[in-house]
Amino acid sequence: MKTLAKSLAFLAFTLFTFSCSEDNPEQPQPQPQPGKVLDEWGQSMLQIEQIATEMELLARGTYANGSNFLACSQVQNELDPDGLETTFTFSGSTCVDGKTRSGTISMFTSNKTNLEGVIFLDDFKVNGTTLEGAFAFQMVQVPGKAAALRLVSSNAQVIPATGKSFSYSFNRVTHLKEGAGTMDDSSDDVVELYDADYSCLKQDGAFQASLLSPVILKKSCAAPANTRPVQGKVLIKMTTGQQSTLNFGDGTCASQPYAE
Repeated sequence: MKTLAKSLAFLAFTLFTFSCSEDNPEQPQPQPQPGKVLDEWGQSMLQIEQIATEMELLARGTYANGSNFLACSQVQNELDPDGLETTFTFSGSTCVDGKTRSGTISMFTSNKTNLEGVIFLDDFKVNGTTLEGAFAFQMVQVPGKAAALRLVSSNAQVIPATGKSFSYSFNRVTHLKEGAGTMDDSSDDVVELYDADYSCLKQDGAFQASLLSPVILKKSCAAPANTRPVQGKVLIKMTTGQQSTLNFGDGTCASQPYAE
């Protein structure tokens, strides 16, 4: 897997020079406002950002041999002269956030100072939905931003057990809005997504999306080992000309995404 991970890293990092191309249960949550329920496209956008958030959680973390990521996986590390490969093997059990996960995630992190790496999904399923793709990440220097991280994916896929599958791409940059002073303790981290572009392609349509306001990612009250978007807005533009806004909520742990 090391050779595959390194190859993927080399290929995936070429994405950084291009723009994106078109191609759970937690604690009880309040219901969306009347008439503000997310449509199919809003749900897809929400799922894309939730996946990106989980991949970022992996990219920002360090994991000891034999540890248990999200309380439902076994972690195995292997060093080589170029960096560290971390393999997360999920058994299909229920994780700390109430979701079931199975399959494998491999993450290769270069030993270079600016932290270049790639995450690769292998037969990975969340609540029965198959997720496919490679995700490249890199620490970047941004004036006034702490621990800024760029995360990129192209032609990743979501394949539900039933329903419509879709492919997507994104290019997003985040930084630590809070918690940068305690780098060994992620429990107080608040991550801000301030620059992002997305695309989604299905058999019956496609959209492009971008930020209307920064998205705030916090540790979930019900699942402290995980993070999720709780505030911010994304503008979704359909190729048909229709537009909608995904609002992630008011910034509290009880936030519920809805459409505007």
